[in-house]
Amino acid sequence: MLSILIPCYNYDILPLVSELHQQAKAIAIKFEILIYDDASNSKFNKTNASINNLEGCCFKILSNNIGRSKIRNLLGNDASYENLLFMDADTFPQQKNFIKNYLSHENEKVVYGGITNEVEVPEKPYKLRWLYTKKRETQSICSSNFLIKKSVFQLNQFDETLTTYGYEDVVFFAGLKENDIKIKTIQNWAIHRCQETADNYISKLETGLQNLLYLIEGNKLAQDESKLHKFYVLAQKFGMVPVVLLLFKTLKKGLIKNFNSSHPYIILLDFYKLGYFCLLKTKK
Repeated sequence: MLSILIPCYNYDILPLVSELHQQAKAIAIKFEILIYDDASNSKFNKTNASINNLEGCCFKILSNNIGRSKIRNLLGNDASYENLLFMDADTFPQQKNFIKNYLSHENEKVVYGGITNEVEVPEKPYKLRWLYTKKRETQSICSSNFLIKKSVFQLNQFDETLTTYGYEDVVFFAGLKENDIKIKTIQNWAIHRCQETADNYISKLETGLQNLLYLIEGNKLAQDESKLHKFYVLAQKFGMVPVVLLLFKTLKKGLIKNFNSSHPYIILLDFYKLGYFCLLKTKK
């Protein structure tokens, strides 16, 4: 009845799987939980392997790293049941009736439950990532927590040309929209439990912006699907791109310092993204 699918990389997945397993058992449904580690060679893999002792659960380490899109497609295609619940390894159900809530909407083709931040505010340099979840990810649709029919997923898969971090979920949900597949949004939050330093997140963000440029220039993503690209077009229209670039290069060290501080500002992160995207465009 339900396949719970979790891509994993260098993460202790046991607490999440134990909670989901307990919830599924409590409502007496047929289920499976598949967790594929993307060849991380992680210190957590020995602990994660104990998941295989839980009924209906499978933890598997891939022999080669295949990337965020391909591993999701692999999980979805390997799933046994029609209802596919995708979750990220660094999330956790906010409610004890998390699975039950989703199954009450199982007649829908796609259901998005939403992402929220942890209540406790982390200290620097982890606060930036927490703040981004609170200010941005709670307002958007991402692949960290959603239910989809397998029959729909098999016709609308993640773009496997994207092998690095960033925008694979934007392309995926844009594709659903293009094919007139309705996404029902409900309040069935998954808590984002990511403990990520500002420097690591900025590095991933830059990789993601490289993906965005590739997607837009390759006509894989409509220009109006990205708010950032809309701002770039506006800056270009008014001849502000050179100004943005100059400010970005001048202020970059100060911005990085702020991101690592106890008081990072998301508006500065928005500017950083625009400046870096302008930089990428000028290198073309």
